[in-house]
Amino acid sequence: MEKPRIVITDNLFPHNEEESAVLAALGGEVIILSPASPRKKLLEACRTADALLVNMTEIDRNFIGGLEKCRIISRYGVGYDNVNVPAATERGIWVGTVPDYCYQEVAEHTTALLLTLSRDIISRDRAVREGQWRSKPLSRLTPLRGSTLGILGYGRTGHAFHHQIRGFGFGRILLHSRNLRAGDRIGGAEAVSFEELIAHSDYLSLHIPLDGVTHHLINREVLFRMKAGARLINTARGGIVDEEALYEALASGHLGGAAVDVLEREPPDPANPLLGLDNMVFTDHEAYYSESSIASLKRKTAENALRCLREGRPVFAVNEV
Repeated sequence: MEKPRIVITDNLFPHNEEESAVLAALGGEVIILSPASPRKKLLEACRTADALLVNMTEIDRNFIGGLEKCRIISRYGVGYDNVNVPAATERGIWVGTVPDYCYQEVAEHTTALLLTLSRDIISRDRAVREGQWRSKPLSRLTPLRGSTLGILGYGRTGHAFHHQIRGFGFGRILLHSRNLRAGDRIGGAEAVSFEELIAHSDYLSLHIPLDGVTHHLINREVLFRMKAGARLINTARGGIVDEEALYEALASGHLGGAAVDVLEREPPDPANPLLGLDNMVFTDHEAYYSESSIASLKRKTAENALRCLREGRPVFAVNEV
């Protein structure tokens, strides 16, 4: 039997020990490519691959059309918006992800951003560094105790975030998710309609995937239906929020602040007007990170490929073939 050929399309890690340890059981060849590899070289390397391990490479319909024997595209991560899943399904190719990694890290990062917004930490830090000791006017702050927190999306990360913040004394915690019915009660929180979530949240945290339905779900209309002074947190996907509308809502003073770990374009264009706002907090798509979460991600991405090549189906699949 011909030994399998596995290609890591765009390696982002300093080593691949976890993947190598898992894939050694196949006895095949592992090709590791740089994110800077020319597209022509990438396509040629993947043409006869049995499995692809993918970070950020765009796996579109044309790319998939050039795969002669691929059985699985295994993505490093929870999301898979850079993979054309319908095209893969048509070709009988499984698409695997790792939905059960880093959700605790993302929940902790979300909590950190929540606290940063609630106490205006970044703005005060900047003022002190600029020599303004208590000379900068205090911004309008909304304490957590007694306020209303909205959580949009209640998968692993949304649930973990809810669990972490229950001791802060929120007056209400509102949930909205595809897997909840309005009126459901979970751990002191209440599931509500999307409209009610938007209208009543003092703090709104996003924990939903990016897809055709959620792209720019948080648009101008939604942002200006939020309470005056409300604050938005996004550690999910940048494309969920219309950034032009977010700028308008923040610059006009309608929203009190926003904190994001993700943007539609990463890294951001230096001309992005959001970068000039004092009531905007950024981190650089790092919410997923811890040493243990990365090791788990690498191992499980390889295990998807191993299981598929050995048994015909990955551990975690987003399609059926």
